[in-house]
Amino acid sequence: MISKSNKNSQPINTKLILIVVVIVGLLILALDYRSAKKDFAGILPRNDAGGQKMNETLEVEFLEQKQEMNLEVSAKGLTEKEIEDAFENAVKEIDKTYLGDNKSADRVSNNLNLRDTYANGLVGVEWNFDVYGYISEDGKLNKDRIPDEGQLVTLTAVMYCQDREQIYSFCVVVVQKGIDTLEGQINAINKAVKDQDTKTKQDDNLILPTKVENMDVKWTRKMDYRGLQLIILGFICVGAVSIGKKRDAKKEKQKIIEDMDMDYPMIVSELSILMGAGMSFRKALERIIHKYTNNVRAGKSEIRPGFEQMVLTYRRMSDGLSEIQAIEELGMKCESKNFRKLSMLLSQNLRKGSKDLIDCLEKEQRQAFELRKQKAIRAGEEASTKLLIPMAGMLFIVIVILVVPAVMQINI
Repeated sequence: MISKSNKNSQPINTKLILIVVVIVGLLILALDYRSAKKDFAGILPRNDAGGQKMNETLEVEFLEQKQEMNLEVSAKGLTEKEIEDAFENAVKEIDKTYLGDNKSADRVSNNLNLRDTYANGLVGVEWNFDVYGYISEDGKLNKDRIPDEGQLVTLTAVMYCQDREQIYSFCVVVVQKGIDTLEGQINAINKAVKDQDTKTKQDDNLILPTKVENMDVKWTRKMDYRGLQLIILGFICVGAVSIGKKRDAKKEKQKIIEDMDMDYPMIVSELSILMGAGMSFRKALERIIHKYTNNVRAGKSEIRPGFEQMVLTYRRMSDGLSEIQAIEELGMKCESKNFRKLSMLLSQNLRKGSKDLIDCLEKEQRQAFELRKQKAIRAGEEASTKLLIPMAGMLFIVIVILVVPAVMQINI
């Protein structure tokens, strides 16, 4: 039943893939044709001022010839007045933003905010310094080189706008972080440790300073939490193993129930045949158990959970329980709904001495085989459904391969 379901579902999915691919391809072809042949009138839009150049690949026809050409379209240019305004706006923006988190140019201890472009990208800037090594081109301070008394640095902004150039200069004083800030305190401690290390290089040990800039300093090693990590890892592993065992036990229990349900139609069928031939329930059960155990010993059959329940029921009767008590215990201790149903059916009919037991067993036999058939059909449908996931993935890959390159070539 499984193979039949797979064969029926595969052509439908293949047709769906072909239909989607053809529809998407036709839509892309229509858009490309409209963009290339219908809507194009030899007009190429420029990017706004300050934008990037645009490259276009076009076909040109001349003197009965047809060639492909790559064209470069510059961004929209500025007038002289617009260029002057751009320089003026750039200077204002530099004055407003270059300090960053610093409060004054006379005491710069944080990184500066030096950008490559200003005035909405219309003005490009290159930064130069009269003294190098203290400030980088992106405004970062080299705090290791800044002296305690500070350093005066002149910054020069070389500004470009189209073919025009303008220079703007200003000065700042870079200093170390103040001792009233956390970073300044850490810098002072680092400097004290470095000075101490330099002074005692000939000694066997480095004695760390205990007082820096009127600050009492206490040194301790950083705690290593390997033991705690090991404990946490142990709890996680134990929890994972416990969860895994519970999950495996649940799966195993479910598999046993499924195997019992698979055995159920055969057991009911044999009981119906043997009891219909005139045997009592005990004799019929003994005959079924004898046949099953002989097949298992001979290697003709493997151990089946459903038949094992019947073996257990027969042993209870052999140990002195009545047929009804043994059958009722089968229903109480068995996890399968079908076997509980069989237990109820047998106990009721054996207690009342009903003559309809054979008819009930035959009816139950037909229902059991029908349920087994339906389970096989569902198993086939589930297998077919699981195949939809990789097929959907293949469809997505095909669409991406076809659509992405085409969309990248579309110019709306």
